[in-house]
Amino acid sequence: MKILFVDDEETIRDLFFEYFKDEFQVTMASDGLEAFELASKSQFDLIISDISLPKLNGIQFIQKIRALGNRTPFLIITGDSDIQLAIDIFRMGAVDLFLKPFKMVALRSRIKKFETADIDIVSLYSTGEVSNFNGEYKFSIKPQIKKINSYVGMITQHIANSPISENEDLIPIKIVLYELLANAIEHGVAGMSYSQKQKCLESNIDYLKLVDEHCKTANRFVHVTLHLDDFGITIIISDDGNGFSLQDVPNPIENPAANLVSGRGIFLAKMNIESIVYNEKGNEVRLFKPWTIKSAKLNQN
Repeated sequence: MKILFVDDEETIRDLFFEYFKDEFQVTMASDGLEAFELASKSQFDLIISDISLPKLNGIQFIQKIRALGNRTPFLIITGDSDIQLAIDIFRMGAVDLFLKPFKMVALRSRIKKFETADIDIVSLYSTGEVSNFNGEYKFSIKPQIKKINSYVGMITQHIANSPISENEDLIPIKIVLYELLANAIEHGVAGMSYSQKQKCLESNIDYLKLVDEHCKTANRFVHVTLHLDDFGITIIISDDGNGFSLQDVPNPIENPAANLVSGRGIFLAKMNIESIVYNEKGNEVRLFKPWTIKSAKLNQN
């Protein structure tokens, strides 16, 4: 397994190399620009990067290699305990996040788990955490917010298998799935209100951990129906929660101060998908996206 490890602290790089050199093929980088050049020239199985880096920070580094079409999975390490930053990192597709100081044995456990990443989706079925039924693709998920990347990957994999599917179809769907699944998990399953989320973000409470603790004790599920036909992609996401009033959610354009807490997910979803409809209770959302290739042909005509 080839790993690119990026950190500007020499002691951490040396410690990582000594700990893993006999187990993996490890390449080191001390800043974001060096890491970008290495990732552009060589293929890695996993990238582990600090956020606070000189020349290019960790987020900029990941964004630049993604712009080149590089889809190498990445794991983030950081000394910043900002909860919103952590949420954004997971929504970018991070497989995990470690806060400094961290133990190498814990990092090793996550890397070893990642070696079986190809069967991560299978494990969701085998544990009974996700149920798949015949006919349409239907999933009932007893969720954890930290596994949202696996849920999104599971759903989009079915879309990617369609002969009509193109990358232009997957990108907006992934963005919307991250936002709407996160809303369903945080507010529908965990029962977190927007005011509770605001208080967590303003304090030192680990919001992601709190959400997963609530999910663990709540006997609630997120239900996803995926329907593919000749016209496009239909996804229905519902949860067992009490719902919400769409009118009560602030528009982040009109109220930028609320952008990090309320309305952000709904706003981003509507920016990426033309048709999004909520039920009256507010615990079910239906979205539709026509296939890119179909839309292009219609525009030509």
